[in-house]
Amino acid sequence: MKTFELSIGDKAYRVDVEKFDGKRALVKVDGKPYEIEVKKAAHAVPKSPPVSMPARPVTQKATPDAPEPPQVPVRSAPSGGEVTAPMPGLILDIMVTAGDQVVAGTPVVKMEAMKMENEIPSPVSGTVKTIAVKVGDNVSTDETLMVIEEE
Repeated sequence: MKTFELSIGDKAYRVDVEKFDGKRALVKVDGKPYEIEVKKAAHAVPKSPPVSMPARPVTQKATPDAPEPPQVPVRSAPSGGEVTAPMPGLILDIMVTAGDQVVAGTPVVKMEAMKMENEIPSPVSGTVKTIAVKVGDNVSTDETLMVIEEE
């Protein structure tokens, strides 16, 4: 996780970047989570990390009169109980075993992507049926990591 201290006008913000895949980022602004879309600036500043460029939810948060941006749930699976890799990476830890009962949102896999550790949550409550990866595996975007049978 990377942390940035940003100032917009005379207001300071602490931004923790938890996950970033080049286009989307999961960040916490002063502890409040946001999923943001990162767009390339018209004139990029050399050696400036992409996540420090203005992104709509962070900018809206800085304006006291602006409405709160909607919370977008972060899902690791396109449907049902299939847990998939949200981006290419290395499996660091499998936090459950086949037969375990899990609750939706519980971290089930930890993977490293872009030099950051990401905990991948279960999209559903249910029983872990199969685990398709092992620690040390390199995975691709949307690769199935495990299947959870919904309750």
